[in-house]
This record gives sequence, structure tokens and C-alpha cells, in this order.
Amino acid sequence: MTHNNIQHIEQALGITLPGAYAAYLLALQQEGGLVTDLVHLYGMNHLIQRNNDYQVQHYLPQYISIGDDSGGQAICLHCNGTDNTVYITGYGALDTGSMEVLSTGFDTWVQEGFPLGIIRESPDVITFHASETYQLRTAYYSMMRALQQLDADKSNGVDLKTYILQKRVLQQQIKDFEILHAGKKYQL
Repeated sequence: MTHNNIQHIEQALGITLPGAYAAYLLALQQEGGLVTDLVHLYGMNHLIQRNNDYQVQHYLPQYISIGDDSGGQAICLHCNGTDNTVYITGYGALDTGSMEVLSTGFDTWVQEGFPLGIIRESPDVITFHASETYQLRTAYYSMMRALQQLDADKSNGVDLKTYILQKRVLQQQIKDFEILHAGKKYQL
């Protein structure tokens, strides 16, 4: 891969490749393929084709998809020159609110062996986890799991009187919760 190839990619996609990524392409003459059992990095021809096919620059201006996780998620970099973060998002959810962080730097991500573990959830997920719906859903399903566990413990020899007492308490807690939060969206 030469500087002319880099310029061709940049012109075709209307972006400037992040320096660390451009250096990676130049140094390793990356023509694409699996770099781990799941991570597929695109070569020059596929880089342009994939970004055009999925309209990455339309939905994520100033981003480039450099590969995928072999499961429908794009691995992306921001092309603003200062953000070295490696992002992942579904090809069906190409928006910044859905982007999760794989690494704070491209070079670090490469050195660590291209891990796919999320180190920071997407803004949309963070917002949902802070929502009343999520808090209510978590509390409700915690009570439901406790009731299921109590039924499972019954077959393991829990005293019948203790079982009935605990079951009544849990059922009352669930009933009170449902009355208190009637009309709110917390059940799936």
C-alpha cells in the first residue's frame, strides 16, 4: 500500500484517514482479512466498497468503518484527527448514540490483539440504564426471580411453613409494586 492508495481511499470516501490507521495500512500493507477469529479488517478495495454499501459517511459523517466483528457490527474510527477511539456499532444502527467503545486508541487496540470487549457502553444504553423504566424493570424482575428461586428451594426441602410465609410476603411485595407503578412501562 502506498501514499497514493491512502489518497485514493480518502478521496473516494471524502474523509481523511486517522494517522494511526493510515500508518497501520502503510506499514502492514493490509489488504484485508481476519486478524483474529472474529475481527475482519478491510483492505483498500473492501474499505471503499463497504463504506459505500452501508453509506457509513451518510449516517456517520467523519467516521470510517475499517472492519467488522463477523456478526454484523461495524468497527469504526472517527476521522477528525484528534479522536483515536475505536468504536463498534451495528450496521443497522449507524448513529453516534449507538456506538460503543472498544479502545481509547487504535494503536492500543492493535497491540492488545483487536479485542471486542466493550469498555464503554453507548450513550443510548447509558441513558436507558438511568431511566425510570430500566430501574422499575430491574426491581420488578428481581422480585419475580426471588419468587422463582423460592419455588425452586421448595423442592430442595424448605420447611413448608417458611415457604408459605415467604411466598406470601413476596407476592404482596409484587402486588404492591404493581399497584404503585400501574400504567408505567416496566414489563417486557
